[in-house]
Amino acid sequence: MRLRHRSRSSESAEHLKELYADLDELLLSHRDVLKEPQLHYVAYRRIMNVATVRVQPRNRLLVVNLRLDPETVELREGFSRDMRGLGALGIRHGVEVRIGSREDLEQAADLIQRSVEAA
Repeated sequence: MRLRHRSRSSESAEHLKELYADLDELLLSHRDVLKEPQLHYVAYRRIMNVATVRVQPRNRLLVVNLRLDPETVELREGFSRDMRGLGALGIRHGVEVRIGSREDLEQAADLIQRSVEAA
């Protein structure tokens, strides 16, 4: 039973690594975006942060904070949320997007594009 658990865990870790690699590629594909690892997250910035990424292996998620006005985003339960008034690493008062699958990443691509353009 323990081996099965490790197998699932390693599959999950590999999935998260691949998902992060795809997100990293998407963010760095934009002109002038630089990657700056921080202590608890990875910042992607131009003049200012356009996105911050935290990896949550236990939840099997990438948590991405974007520099967007929450009033301009259609928020969806479990996928995106308004971060105004909440603590966030690197970007205050933006939108948090939770990415756990390639489908989530595809849905987040437009929001990422908007965040890059806003910075």
